[in-house]
Amino acid sequence: MPTGLGHEAAGVVEAVGEGVTEFKVGDRVVYMNAGIGAYASARNVAADKLVAIPDNIPDDVAAAVFFKAMTAQYLVQKTYQVKAGDVVLVHAAAGGVGQILAGWAKALGAFVVGIVGSPAKFAAAKEAGCDAVVDYS
Repeated sequence: MPTGLGHEAAGVVEAVGEGVTEFKVGDRVVYMNAGIGAYASARNVAADKLVAIPDNIPDDVAAAVFFKAMTAQYLVQKTYQVKAGDVVLVHAAAGGVGQILAGWAKALGAFVVGIVGSPAKFAAAKEAGCDAVVDYS
């Protein structure tokens, strides 16, 4: 101790630096990869690392989901740009990244095959958007 744990967090803007116009005091924001230390009760984060949180998403959900969503975004847009008619295989389709990835790929028009590790996870994968689900157990 002291240590700087954490990579992603959500909170409320308490002050803005000179030239910052996209955020104001009181805005709710989430970030990741702004340097280790997200467990701190207050910290300085560059405005270009922040994303506004919609009012209907609680801070804890935004912080928990943001990194997972960015991982899904990387996979469906950067690793390979998923398009209508593609077949997408999603491992761990009932998990956090898997559910976001399955739903996103489905929204882009892909046929989504989800892989799950137990019968109990089958329904979650289907609800997330998988057209077909394989239980590898």
